[in-house]
Amino acid sequence: MIIMQTYLKLIVEDDFNDYKTVITENAETGAKKIKLIGPYIVADKDNNNKRKYIYEDLKPEVDRFIKEMVVSNRALGELEHPKYAHINPERAAIKIETLVLDESSKTWIGTSVVLASDPKNNIKGTPLGDILASLVQYGTKLGFSTRGVGSIEQSIVRNYRITTVDCVTNPSIGEFVEGVLESKNFVINTHGIILEANYEQMEQEIKNLHRKDKAEQLKKILSGFIRRI
Repeated sequence: MIIMQTYLKLIVEDDFNDYKTVITENAETGAKKIKLIGPYIVADKDNNNKRKYIYEDLKPEVDRFIKEMVVSNRALGELEHPKYAHINPERAAIKIETLVLDESSKTWIGTSVVLASDPKNNIKGTPLGDILASLVQYGTKLGFSTRGVGSIEQSIVRNYRITTVDCVTNPSIGEFVEGVLESKNFVINTHGIILEANYEQMEQEIKNLHRKDKAEQLKKILSGFIRRI
């Protein structure tokens, strides 16, 4: 049986849009929250990386992300983009609470809460949440930036699978010039989970093939590769 896979690249964006900071306070407990509100995802527009997400392709995927991740309180974003596709709770800085589509501009307006500490109310934040809170309070320029996997065809993003939206600081020139990690490939398994396709290990195993029983060895290598993806 031949298994066909579409290999995808990790795609990160560095659009910087205006956002507003809202500090809410619980009337009963006095607990405070820092919320960041602004444009999180934009379709049908060339972004800073000269890439475009087609609205008809992007909307179903954002709808899925909202239903599976945002509504279930699992949409965690990091401070700066990592080099992997999955969400890592240990590096979470924000939790996305809402994503609302403005159809006129084909833009999703998001609201996220900064995972910051509030010692007076015995609320513990994450390390990066506390750093982000400090940056916000000191007026650091920030942006919301999507992270996911997909393929790029003539500057158009296809087969996109969004992981989350991260909070990023203004990058230095060239920092995000290459938004796609060409050294890594990703696949989506039958359960919808994004996995890194480990080519390096398979290539090394093929290079080290013994002269005898090459066919049998190659069969084992390919079987192991398929299991990993």
